[in-house]
Amino acid sequence: MSIGQVITILWRRGWILLLSLLTSLVVVVGVLLFVPSRYDATATASIDPGDLDPVAERGIGASSVSIGLMQGNMLQLVSSERVALDVVRRLNLTASRTAQEQYRNSNSFGRESIDNWLAASLLKNVDPKFTIGSDVLSIKYKADDPNQAALICNAFLAATIDAAIAMKAAEGEQTARWFAPQLAEIRKSLDAARNELETFQKQTNLVAPTNVVDAESSTLMALTQELSSNRATLTVLESRLSSGSTNLSSDPSDPDLQLLATLKEKITTGESELEAAKSSLGANNPKMQLATASVASLRKQIADATAKMRDHLSERIASTKDQIAKLETAQAAAQKTLIDAQGQRYRLGELQRDVAFLEEQLNERERMAAQAKLQSKLTFANITVLDKATPPIEPAFPKPTIIIPVGIAAGLALGLILALLAEMTDRRVRSVDDLELATSAPVLGVVYAQSRRGALLGGPRRLRAA
Repeated sequence: MSIGQVITILWRRGWILLLSLLTSLVVVVGVLLFVPSRYDATATASIDPGDLDPVAERGIGASSVSIGLMQGNMLQLVSSERVALDVVRRLNLTASRTAQEQYRNSNSFGRESIDNWLAASLLKNVDPKFTIGSDVLSIKYKADDPNQAALICNAFLAATIDAAIAMKAAEGEQTARWFAPQLAEIRKSLDAARNELETFQKQTNLVAPTNVVDAESSTLMALTQELSSNRATLTVLESRLSSGSTNLSSDPSDPDLQLLATLKEKITTGESELEAAKSSLGANNPKMQLATASVASLRKQIADATAKMRDHLSERIASTKDQIAKLETAQAAAQKTLIDAQGQRYRLGELQRDVAFLEEQLNERERMAAQAKLQSKLTFANITVLDKATPPIEPAFPKPTIIIPVGIAAGLALGLILALLAEMTDRRVRSVDDLELATSAPVLGVVYAQSRRGALLGGPRRLRAA
């Protein structure tokens, strides 16, 4: 198809071209009037991938591979949920009533927190990239409001820098704000622990808790031994009382048994003398009667001494039981005192361990903070902000200078395509060119015929080709 044929078709189908152009212009006007403006705010930072190690005092080289990895890590860091959540917290976006209402109306309501939902929404509009051939990180954020776009863009840049520092050089100078609250909190906790320990020692008077526990243990042990001894004595006394034993060997120190032993010896002697007198003296002999009366008297004394011994045993048993009851009470009190002392000692040791732990933690954090000052220039920590985002004056979309030419070009292109399609679907022959397209036979001539009415009115002539 020649250019002339295309021009003829466009002339014939000009209404399609005009209609398509008008439609595209209407769409362009609708976009300009009704599509919300989008503003792009951009912040940039320079990242030095290689520097001097202040601890080892030697240079750190940066190869192309390490630079590529560093840039890829930075891009992933900017687009990470960690940075987005930090931006949400920095700007306190969850306090916005509009954000809360949008969150309630979203499908994420009840499935995830509003912080995560806002973070995911922010990540959809952030576009980080490195300028080709440089180490300049560019962070672009898209929003409907220019001030919000600049604010969130700067927040992303600051959160990215803080996250990078926390990852690679958390002890650096730029993390002093991160260390300071921790050190202050640890110092505060340490002071509270020391005060609690001092107050507890004053209340319990436990300066040397081990000695206190040993004294209580000794007291309890002495009471236990004494109680065991009294219980053994009670058992012996009850056994003597139930058996009625008068053997001196059961308790040599018992005066009743000693008296009974003496009386037994005397009666044994008296009975021997009485048996000897029976063989030589008669029953009415005064000596015989005296010996018999002496033996009877000794037996009565033994019976009286035995009864007195049983009374003394009963008294001793009662006294021993009373002593055992007192000892059991004292033992329970001593055991409770020992348990309390052990609890106090354990509490004291726990407080001392808390103080020691906090002191160790404080020393460790202070050492880390001091070391971080030396490592503040290590790789990934040397980030310098070049330009902070400012509220854009003109929207990035839609731009009339771009939308209108594109719309006109799109309308003309669409009109051209539709005109050609309409011509292809319409197979009527209206000119020599249509005839050449319809058949491969050569055109020999053209005869123009005009109707009578057309001749009178000066109308067009009809084409007849042969």
